Amino acid sequence: MTSVLLIGCGNIGFRHLQALVQMTEAADITIVEPAIVTHPRIAALIADQTGPHRMRLLTALPDTATSFNLAVIATSANNRRAIIEDLLDRHTVSVMILEKVLFQALADLDAVGSLLANKNVTAYVNCGRRYFPGYIALRDQFLRDRTGALDLLVTGQAFGLASNAVHFVDLAEYLNTAALTALDGTGLLAGSVSAKRADCVEVFGTLTAQMDNGARLTMDCRADGPLGVTVRLSGKDVEISIDEPARQITQGGSPTPFASKNVSECTEIYADALRDGQCNLTHYADSVRQHRFFLSAVLAHLHLPQTAKCPVS
Repeated sequence: MTSVLLIGCGNIGFRHLQALVQMTEAADITIVEPAIVTHPRIAALIADQTGPHRMRLLTALPDTATSFNLAVIATSANNRRAIIEDLLDRHTVSVMILEKVLFQALADLDAVGSLLANKNVTAYVNCGRRYFPGYIALRDQFLRDRTGALDLLVTGQAFGLASNAVHFVDLAEYLNTAALTALDGTGLLAGSVSAKRADCVEVFGTLTAQMDNGARLTMDCRADGPLGVTVRLSGKDVEISIDEPARQITQGGSPTPFASKNVSECTEIYADALRDGQCNLTHYADSVRQHRFFLSAVLAHLHLPQTAKCPVS
C-alpha cells in the first residue's frame, strides 16, 4: 500500500484531502493538522469516505521514521520551509507537492531547492490549471497550429492577486511553452490591504510580465465588485476569452462550456505521482523562477528590502 502524507488540512489542505480520498488505489494517508478546531470536519470526512484507504489524523509529524511515497505540503507560506526541513530530517519522501505561494523569503527558494536535491525528492508546485482539460486542449491546439507567442490578459475583481498571480504566470508559461523573463509591479495601486490570512496583505492594480518567446502577460485585479476572473488569449489567428468562474469559453462565436477543475476534483494529480513518481504540475525549479520574479516585485511595491519576508501566502 502506498503511503501519503498531507501536512496542513485547513482550507486548501482539506480540498487536497477530498481529492485524495477519491483515489481508487488503496493508500495509507497520514494527515497532520495542529489546529484542533479543524479536526471535527476532517474526522467526518474520514468517517464518510468509502474508498480502500487507511487514514489517521495527527497534530504533529509521527515520531517513527516513515518512507512516504507522496507528501503534500498545504501549510501557509510563512512556516513552510521549517516544516519541510523537519519532515526531511526525520522521514523520507519520494514525491512532494507544495502549495503556493511557496515561501515568503527569497532565500528560502534556493535553500529548500538544495535540500530537496540532497534528499532526492522530486518536487512540484500546485499550479493546477495544467490539469484543466480546457487549458490542456488549448495548449494542444496552439502547439498543433504553431501559434507562437500568445499574449494573456487576466482581468477581474477580488481574485487575490497577491496569492494567485503565480497561477497566471504559470499558465502563461504553460500555454506558450516559454519561460518568464521579467515581471513589473509598477502598475500596482499604492499601498496594500489586510488579507484574509493573518499577517498577510492583498494588493490591487496591474502586474505585467514578459516571456522569452515575446509573449506578454497582463494581470489586473480590482477591489470592487464580486469575484470575477476573465482570461483573454490573443495571438496569431487567436482571440479567445475564458470566464473562469462561469466555466465558459468564447472562441469565434457564442460561449461554450470550458472544462476546469477545483482542487478537490483533481484526483489524477496524486494518482499520477503515486503511479509514475511524477505528475504534470509545475516542476519546483520552474516555479522558483516564477516566484523569484513575483516576490521581488511585491517586495519592491511594499518598499521592503529584498531580504525581507514578503507578507503573502
